[in-house]
Amino acid sequence: MKRNNCGPALITRIEPGSPADLAGAREGDRLLKVGGAPLRDVLDLYLGMAERGPVELLLERSGVEFTVSVEADGPATGLDVDEPVFGRVMTCDNNCMFCFVDQLPEGLRDTLYVKDDDYRLSFLSGNFVTLTNMEKDDVRRVKSERLSPLYVSLHSTDIVVRKKLFGNPEAGRALRTLKELLRAGIGIHAQIVLVKGMNDGEHLDRTLRDIAREYGEILSVGVVPVGMSTGGRRTLDGRYSFDRESSRRVLEQVCGWRDRLAGTTLCAADEFFFMAGMQPPEGEYYGTFDQLENGVGLARSFQDRFAEAASLKPRRRGDGATVLTSPAGAWALSPLGLERYGARALVCRNGLFGERVDVCGLLPGSSVAECLDNSGASSPVLVPSVALDEDLCFIDGVSLAEVSGRVGLQLRPVACDGASLLDALTGSHEWRSPR
Repeated sequence: MKRNNCGPALITRIEPGSPADLAGAREGDRLLKVGGAPLRDVLDLYLGMAERGPVELLLERSGVEFTVSVEADGPATGLDVDEPVFGRVMTCDNNCMFCFVDQLPEGLRDTLYVKDDDYRLSFLSGNFVTLTNMEKDDVRRVKSERLSPLYVSLHSTDIVVRKKLFGNPEAGRALRTLKELLRAGIGIHAQIVLVKGMNDGEHLDRTLRDIAREYGEILSVGVVPVGMSTGGRRTLDGRYSFDRESSRRVLEQVCGWRDRLAGTTLCAADEFFFMAGMQPPEGEYYGTFDQLENGVGLARSFQDRFAEAASLKPRRRGDGATVLTSPAGAWALSPLGLERYGARALVCRNGLFGERVDVCGLLPGSSVAECLDNSGASSPVLVPSVALDEDLCFIDGVSLAEVSGRVGLQLRPVACDGASLLDALTGSHEWRSPR
């Protein structure tokens, strides 16, 4: 990535009394340069402000550029910006056969169709990247600025299989980049999205064997089933998906490799256990739970947090809440005994993405409303906050308030955390009102 791939940053918050405030920076200003250098991202901003002492900021307000001198104090300078990347986000140059963005239906918000593949978002937010679009300058920057750990989509170490999966004749180049980063001491968390008949079975054995032999410094590997939508612009053939029996075979295969990857935590995603009809293993299986955001260990973490919170407070019945969830969510909730708190789970099927998508985070508002209609649900209805954006809207743009008005029930967003759910069930939870 060249330094000229820069852009202004919009300042969204100034902490009162902070160095930025005292220097005259204000919310709504556009930040153009720090110390005379243009900015690619918040990493440049942090580094530019890292040294204590006066730093010159070039700002723009109402079309007029001006400079202020800020007495830098490291991260405590006192300004926030709207986005982590100021120039263009690095996008994917692959044509993956299983790309979920390609499987999205029409009419969703524009940002959902952006195929980001940006190592900076991997470092800052835990996004998985393929490394196929990284240039030498990018690799040098990761190494020199110690942008660690990164989250990498590996999928296979077989060049032929990689080319088919990624739809990119240069897919093998990323393996060289991965080795270079590992040699430099950059921490890597890898995922293997498993596509039945493509990179499972003996191909998975080969990938795990190569990891043990050539990529032993990888911190964790999450084996995740391919996501398949049946309601989108592109549909992946059903023969690539896993069922109960094939999921059990994957779990057995992963289990057989766990002790053979010294220093690497190998785990199967929750969805494999769900599809296999098995409860998640105990916490020791997941080590330090490095891939929670990838759906690896979420159910076990949720259940353990609920049990821990329940052990610290006297049990009492709540006010008859309905816990709205997806099929996979109901599986995770099943051992908790919601009925002891006067609550019941209501399973919502996904009418936007289809039956193969069974996670809470992709529940559309239209399906939630349809599920609640004539369901006999009682208020409050507890809705997983992971299904909502910051404006309390579902992925299809339907707001929580719209659903509440349509069905005549009080809907409350609750964080996807066992302790938060227990608080909501027992009446000690604070929530944001739908607007």
